[in-house]
Amino acid sequence: MRAWVLAVGALVAPSLAQGDLDDVLRWGTYRPNLYFGTRPRVPQSLLSGLMWFGLDDQQNWQRIRHACEVGDNLSEYGYVRHNGRDFGEQTMRDEAHGVEIRSTFVKPAGHGSWAVRFTGRTLADNAQGVSLAYYFGLEGNGTMSMAVADGAVRISGRTPELGRFKIRIVPAASNQSPPLPPGVAADASPAKRIAGVAVAVPGESVWKARDVFQERIISHAQARARDIMRHSGGKGAANGRVLFALDSDGARRKGRNLVFAQMLVHGEFAFDVIYDDLSAAAPIDVAAIDDAAAAHRAAFDARFDAVFALRGKGYGD
Repeated sequence: MRAWVLAVGALVAPSLAQGDLDDVLRWGTYRPNLYFGTRPRVPQSLLSGLMWFGLDDQQNWQRIRHACEVGDNLSEYGYVRHNGRDFGEQTMRDEAHGVEIRSTFVKPAGHGSWAVRFTGRTLADNAQGVSLAYYFGLEGNGTMSMAVADGAVRISGRTPELGRFKIRIVPAASNQSPPLPPGVAADASPAKRIAGVAVAVPGESVWKARDVFQERIISHAQARARDIMRHSGGKGAANGRVLFALDSDGARRKGRNLVFAQMLVHGEFAFDVIYDDLSAAAPIDVAAIDDAAAAHRAAFDARFDAVFALRGKGYGD
């Protein structure tokens, strides 16, 4: 395992002119306080980040994973490969919430566009699944609008610094929804592959996306619990899927600058987040993400071996 990201400066080839290098480095995983997040090197711009919480414990909404906290006690997180430019991958293993998540960040189609593929699984002792959320928030000037269509959350927007962009958050068709509690019919809580929620917050509060999401989650769960109690005479069953699966809201409404995409999953899962700079020649092809990652991985490993020559010094993989 190559957890040597502090040596990243030695692994970035100094072959680009300064202007091209500035373009290549405009976007990156420049939110090091988060388990995963991106932003451009532009002040008051577009932020993004990953959040999750396990559904086995109905109090886990109070412990949503987002920022790296010592008390979270993840057994593994942090990049094992990152070239400082256009590729990075890591594994986040969270036993307390019963999930393992892998992220692969790539820029396969030009300087302004990027993609991240998340794959993972719920752990063996996780019975009710996990809530995954990915968000984009606009801190400064610009516009964003959200739609849920064709099984994906789609965002269109523009800012003075970034120009026009489109975003796709696309869950894998093979993702499985968490189980329902005994006695609850499937049509009482229909499975949704993904839900999109767009809200308006002050620009200076976008970095508090976790708090905004947490408030939304508990408000929704309380409303669902009251509804179940009212219609069942206090005998209704509810679990994480029933309580915490958000409904889509805020589509195509003006003035919304914070968008959440939520997925509830159990077992193996995957989803892609794709940011397309509309000044680029073509949007990122989902099918090309794995090929781009494989090429970046091979190049990283070859350069790592050439720079550090650890095998010749008696170190293994």
